[in-house]
Amino acid sequence: MKNVWDEHYERPKSKLAFPDENLVRLLSRIKPTNRKALDFGCGSGRHSYLLQNEGYRVTACDTAKTTIDNLKLEPSPIQWIHTPDSHLPFFSKEFGLIVSWGVFHYNRREEAKKLLSSLYSSLDEGGFLLGSIRAEGDTHLGLSKGKMNLADLSGGYAETYSLDALKEFLSIFSNISIGYSERTPLGKLEERICHWFFLAQK
Repeated sequence: MKNVWDEHYERPKSKLAFPDENLVRLLSRIKPTNRKALDFGCGSGRHSYLLQNEGYRVTACDTAKTTIDNLKLEPSPIQWIHTPDSHLPFFSKEFGLIVSWGVFHYNRREEAKKLLSSLYSSLDEGGFLLGSIRAEGDTHLGLSKGKMNLADLSGGYAETYSLDALKEFLSIFSNISIGYSERTPLGKLEERICHWFFLAQK
């Protein structure tokens, strides 16, 4: 059965090609000795290819089978994995870097914590988690009791995080740095797309 994300990635406009500039900046700040990286919630694969170009050995996963099947059609050394639920197939201390860009907030808070705990276990000592998460103040998703009112994600679930909630969420890490970005969609100056982005080290 297809979920909202399978349907999302069947639309051509959902296949983003360029990496997020904030992630590019965060990557320039770190040099993990373990060069194996995970792109958790890889979507169209834009950040998986970025990591590959930065010299990492990349594993990428997503809950949407549609996008994983499509990515497997292209020749690439990247390992593409369909992960339909919170039971992640990764080893302890496997990765020196994990990227989770715009993923956690599409899960209920307790489920997001389970995912984070699993990813933390898969992260090598001294390894890094780079991520982004929707911030309070966002109006673009049109949230009502967790349900999104957005044309291409209608009916999907999301939450926004306050700064304190994000700090509590990431509290298992030894070092955390947080930034903030806000923008408007083109032609919709009354809307706000708000994200926290962060660098967390184990």
